[in-house]
Amino acid sequence: MHIWLLAKRENFENYENVRFRQVAERMGIRLTLVAPDDCEILATHGGRKSILLCGEEITEFPDCVIPRTGSGTTYFTSAVIRQFEHLGVHVLNGSRSIEIAKDKLATVQTLAMNALPIPNTILAKFPLDLDLIEKQFSYPVLIKKISGSEGKGIVLCENRAQLRDIAELIKTSANVIIQECIVNSLGRDVRVFVVGGRVIGSMLRTANEGTFKANYSTGGNVQRFETTPEAEWLALESARLVGLDIAGVDLLFDGGGFRICEVNSAPYFEGFEEATGIDVPQEIFDFIRVRLEGTLR
Repeated sequence: MHIWLLAKRENFENYENVRFRQVAERMGIRLTLVAPDDCEILATHGGRKSILLCGEEITEFPDCVIPRTGSGTTYFTSAVIRQFEHLGVHVLNGSRSIEIAKDKLATVQTLAMNALPIPNTILAKFPLDLDLIEKQFSYPVLIKKISGSEGKGIVLCENRAQLRDIAELIKTSANVIIQECIVNSLGRDVRVFVVGGRVIGSMLRTANEGTFKANYSTGGNVQRFETTPEAEWLALESARLVGLDIAGVDLLFDGGGFRICEVNSAPYFEGFEEATGIDVPQEIFDFIRVRLEGTLR
């Protein structure tokens, strides 16, 4: 089995991509890391479609492509992923689902349309109508960039003055949403990992003192979480609606239940493996083998 893993070149040596290479070697899988910027898309008047890699036309396509660009997926990267889809290569996850997942508002709209529990959310329109916002929300509220990961681009506003000042600072530089803060979950959440329509495990993330961000990449603490039936259903349904075969679904505690915070198309898993002992690349490769059974060369 030959798999291409699409990732930014500067991320080739991050934890996740190193683990993918290690596990692929152990399982006898041929894995090639490819930077989308090294690709060229070719479509001709005669209908021929192809992809060039470093200037050379590809004659042997991989069995599967795994995009690992997540919220950093550019228009060009999306076009490369779409080209593989047009060529009939199995792509995990697809271009459309990645686009929805990287847009926090589009994700919330998709989930809300299907009556899943999400924090109340409004798209910021500048200048901010503070009176309107205060009719819809109680403080504190969160301001989030439409696209972002690892807890970056999120600010907690505890009163009207803070919201006004931050809005003045960012109004010309970013599309943002304003979101209800689920106070019961401030500084803690649950990451549920989904592969191929199955929850492989969950972890509890807890922020260090002095911050509300529980992400492992920002120093948050992690431990195994016993997945409840509600958490499992919400994670699986979120991944299905967004269209993701591989997903990291973040859940917020809300009383005795949960609300869905984010759905990630290329979730980091260093903290998850540390907390759970689950081999994420093996789970993904096993799923690909089952999915492509009978088609592998």
